[in-house]
Amino acid sequence: MQWDNWRLLTLVSLAGFVGLLFGQMMAFMFVATLAYALWLQHNWYKLWYWLQKPKKRRSPSAEGVIDDVCRQIEQMRQQNSNRKRKLTGYLKRFQSATAALPDGIVVLGEFGEVDWANQAARELLGVRWPRDNNVRINNLIREPAFQHLLENHIHLGGTTTVKSPLNEDVQLEVKLVNYMGSGRLLIARDITQTIKLQRMRRDFVANVSHELKTPLTVLRGYLEAFTEDTDPEQWKMALPAMRQQSERMHLMIKDLLVLSQLETGEKSLRRIPTDVDKLLHSIIEDAKALEHYHEHQFSLNLETDKWLICDLGEVRSAISNLVFNAVKYTPAGCKVTLSWRETDDGVCIEVTDEGEGIAAHHLDRLTERFYRVDKGRSSDAGGTGLGLAIVKHVLQRHGARLIITSELGKGSSFKCCFPETAAVEKIPV
Repeated sequence: MQWDNWRLLTLVSLAGFVGLLFGQMMAFMFVATLAYALWLQHNWYKLWYWLQKPKKRRSPSAEGVIDDVCRQIEQMRQQNSNRKRKLTGYLKRFQSATAALPDGIVVLGEFGEVDWANQAARELLGVRWPRDNNVRINNLIREPAFQHLLENHIHLGGTTTVKSPLNEDVQLEVKLVNYMGSGRLLIARDITQTIKLQRMRRDFVANVSHELKTPLTVLRGYLEAFTEDTDPEQWKMALPAMRQQSERMHLMIKDLLVLSQLETGEKSLRRIPTDVDKLLHSIIEDAKALEHYHEHQFSLNLETDKWLICDLGEVRSAISNLVFNAVKYTPAGCKVTLSWRETDDGVCIEVTDEGEGIAAHHLDRLTERFYRVDKGRSSDAGGTGLGLAIVKHVLQRHGARLIITSELGKGSSFKCCFPETAAVEKIPV
């Protein structure tokens, strides 16, 4: 500002001095002042013109107040640019973090319009960003429970359960929370597996209660019916049934304890090289000693002489369960084949029978605790309903998997496939 004043004073003084020489001092001073005013006006216009597109045009250069204004504007623009860059970085980090979440995230505006959504929201809710930008969420998700939540989320605690608009088999927990004043954040989580586990837990409690109640009811009934004066012949008739039911409870509790140890990892794995040929031969001999064995035909198919690195006790228990089930649940004289081979799935021990087979809708649930294809037949066979659950957990501990295939009238196949790294060359004895 001082520079402008001194510049004006100098210009007017020079104009007055020249005007004095020509005898027109006032006229020269007026013209000089007018020229200076026009020059300032021109520079202010250049400043205004520059402000229209400051990134594409050069700032005007005029020493004095205009330069000061330009510097202040440049400084503020730089500060705003830095602030914008920081905010952009924060936004990108926020979007990157939420995009990596397995939960669907949708940022909603004041009126429920979509401001942003991550990839999981597309997969779970069908909300695609930026295609659905500014589209109201209630036009995209028409589930009545969600519509009700959208209108009353503050009173409902902000959470409800709905089916996925893309797949009715997928259950979603949808939550709405207030976000940045008038905005809201929609969070959708896939709880299908959680609901399934809860159902399995309820079924497990109900089934174990039922399974234990049956033998206890038999024992209690006999004990209440008998007195000191009861005929010994009646005791002789009742004792086998009581012994059978108590043995059934013992086996069930034993299997439950084994299953608990497998799930919690209380028992550490003791991996040793195992001769599969010898193992399968011994299991076949054990199967022939079962009361349900009625001239079943065993066939052993060894396509490799490799040994298996495993916990011998656990794997023996798993394969025994499969072979014993084949004996229990197939007709007398039925053929049961045990195979040991290398396949595309790894190294596999397979137990195949030619029995009645299992319907396809049962296959996915066979390894659930107490799940029975034929409840009456399974109870008669004396099974606890935990065998295949034990097999599954044993294989999981070994990094292996159980592949079940079956066809009604043609039999079933249970294949235990271990990683290729679990097989080693035969060890000389």
